[in-house]
Amino acid sequence: MSNDRTERLVNLVLCLLSSRRFQTAGRIARTVPGYEHDPEDKKAHEAFQRKFERDKAELRRIGIPLQSGIDYLADGEPGYRIARSDFELPQIEFTDAEAAAVAAAARLWQQPELQTGSAEALLKLRAAGIDVESHAATATVKSLPGAEAALSPFFEAIAARRAVVFDYFGARDESAQQRRLQPWGCAAWRGRWYVAGLDLDRGAQRCFRLSRISGKVRLTGPEGAYTIPEDVDVLAFASESEARQQPVRATVLVRPKRAWGVRRRADQIGPRTPEGDQVCFSYTETAPTAAWLASFGADVLVVDPPELVKETVACLQTLADEEED
Repeated sequence: MSNDRTERLVNLVLCLLSSRRFQTAGRIARTVPGYEHDPEDKKAHEAFQRKFERDKAELRRIGIPLQSGIDYLADGEPGYRIARSDFELPQIEFTDAEAAAVAAAARLWQQPELQTGSAEALLKLRAAGIDVESHAATATVKSLPGAEAALSPFFEAIAARRAVVFDYFGARDESAQQRRLQPWGCAAWRGRWYVAGLDLDRGAQRCFRLSRISGKVRLTGPEGAYTIPEDVDVLAFASESEARQQPVRATVLVRPKRAWGVRRRADQIGPRTPEGDQVCFSYTETAPTAAWLASFGADVLVVDPPELVKETVACLQTLADEEED
């Protein structure tokens, strides 16, 4: 549909909504831009009538409730109107639980490219008199910045049916390994984001935790390169992936008589040295564990595994940048 016709249809809808009276074809021709013509010119008037009939048919096709009737104030000429009660959407109402869900979801998105829609939703909720802030306070959402940064390209790839390439730290990997995936969908399970799809290197379905992705997710290949299975359940993949997750052993060096929180979590302390005490404990989540260790600052030095070392350094760098700002 051309821009001119789209604009004319919008103006026609506004004209027919503007009054409860039935608008005659002559009045519409004088009011709506795009219908201007000389009524005395037979060819021009016939062209207007054909154009007007096509536009009425288009409005009805897209579901706009166009009514026809007689305008008795215009010598009984036939006319048209759109009843607001039929055209406007009903007032949307939320229960407290539904409002809390929307508010919690909006708080999840921190990326600018994902934030616009959630901000508009919150604005509309507030305009409707719903106290979304108090609802959001009752809903806890764990948001990992690294995971969230990967969401946008995955959403784009899923919509376009394009493959992606990314570097990934497996549970036992000492360095990130490149993975190629045809993504089927993303899902959050217990505060952690996952993507499921067909692993092109292994030729089998796989589920990856977004917080373990290193660097950027890159789209590759043509659009429409694959079809998502109809019965795919990404949430089930995510829950199964977490159930199979094996604890990872962490080794850190803690300054003497410092970082008691880390010491309390330890299942092994020692050997002790003047520089600090070697502390070992098990964990399953790299990003939150790194953020927790970084909160102890210089009192804790992460020694192993490399994945945890790298993530903790990144957290400390982020804290340092925030202090500079």
